[in-house]
Amino acid sequence: MFSQLSCTFILCKLAQYGLVLLTPKDQFDTSTEILLARFVNVADSSKFWNAHLWNKLLAWDSVYFMKAMMAENGKPAFEHEFAFSQLWIHLVRFLAPNHEFYNLLKTGIALENLLHYLATFILYFLTVKVFSGNLKSSYAKSLAKKTSVLFIFSSAAGFLTGIYSEPLSFTLSFLGIWARQSAVFATLPKRIDCLYSRLPLYLFSSICFSLATLNRSNCILLGIYYVFDLWQLLRNRNYGKAFVFPVLSGGLLFLTFILQQYLIPYSIFCPERGSWCKTQILGPFTKQSFYGFLQSHYWNVGFLKYWTTNNIPNFLFALPNIVLLLYSSVYFSKIYPYYSLKPHIWVTTSLVVVILLFVHVQIINRISTFIPLHLWYLADRLLKISNSKGKRMPRGDDRIAHYYILWLIFWIPLQTVLFAYFLPPA
Repeated sequence: MFSQLSCTFILCKLAQYGLVLLTPKDQFDTSTEILLARFVNVADSSKFWNAHLWNKLLAWDSVYFMKAMMAENGKPAFEHEFAFSQLWIHLVRFLAPNHEFYNLLKTGIALENLLHYLATFILYFLTVKVFSGNLKSSYAKSLAKKTSVLFIFSSAAGFLTGIYSEPLSFTLSFLGIWARQSAVFATLPKRIDCLYSRLPLYLFSSICFSLATLNRSNCILLGIYYVFDLWQLLRNRNYGKAFVFPVLSGGLLFLTFILQQYLIPYSIFCPERGSWCKTQILGPFTKQSFYGFLQSHYWNVGFLKYWTTNNIPNFLFALPNIVLLLYSSVYFSKIYPYYSLKPHIWVTTSLVVVILLFVHVQIINRISTFIPLHLWYLADRLLKISNSKGKRMPRGDDRIAHYYILWLIFWIPLQTVLFAYFLPPA
């Protein structure tokens, strides 16, 4: 298992970086060129590997990350740059041997790949943990292996070759889900309980989820796991455990979100900053979170704001993952009901709703993999298809799996090239 997944990971990355090398070195957007002119002399930026590989990985959000990493204290120079993970920026700066431009860039790229690699194996053990209670051990391991392979060939594609912060959230999210899964167990059908002896694991999950949320705000949806556990424990009249487990853990996650989105930015920008500060409700609490304000003010993100005719192509880019995430929720609710997966279904459905109604819909292709439900669905269908050996006609969900894999075969190389050339979708 270890060697097979490792070889698959290496081959996938080599193929992607090979495509990056083959793309034109003059990118469509000039942001990278401007960044290089500011921090790197022409002789260095023109060296073969810099011009043909490293520079091309500075596309889209990577420009903001790199600019902040190069700052003297690693802090953003402008308000809108606070939208980009400060945790990720300071982690790369801390691990880099020095703060020279290409050392920081290579450290960020190496760390992104390392975290993607580690997340692959955490997902394997998480999958075995989740499904070994409901499936034969051999099938659970096959499902875990297939799931991990699918995770390697993520629709995030080119975004996982640069210095994006997503793999940090993937790693923390999977580790947190594993810890929480290890701390709860089924008692009766549609009932769960928690063991006090596993409380440290449960609390560890909240640390993972909190750090994941600091890195990417969409990970606040991981708090739904605690909402589910609280509901279950209250139904069972386990009031003490309801407080000690989900309330304390969820409280830590909620406090992290409040500090990051309200208390800290309010202390930095208010009352001098105009519009956002003026929406104050009580104390440092405003009508919008700070991240929500930045997204709305600078990137026109908000309820149904993306529902315009010129964004139809972006909805089409996102359609395969929207269909996959929604159908995986239906699959594990109706076709293959497994009660332990119910909180995963809640998180997955909530993500799709948020993506469709509030944000730039195409980002679903790079952020959706912090939750594994759709990968489990896809892996399960692919295993069942291979095990049937043509003995039955393809079902509807088999066709969904088949077409999604065909789309990935087309999408991953295409998006990798588009990313290296600084072309949409972002």
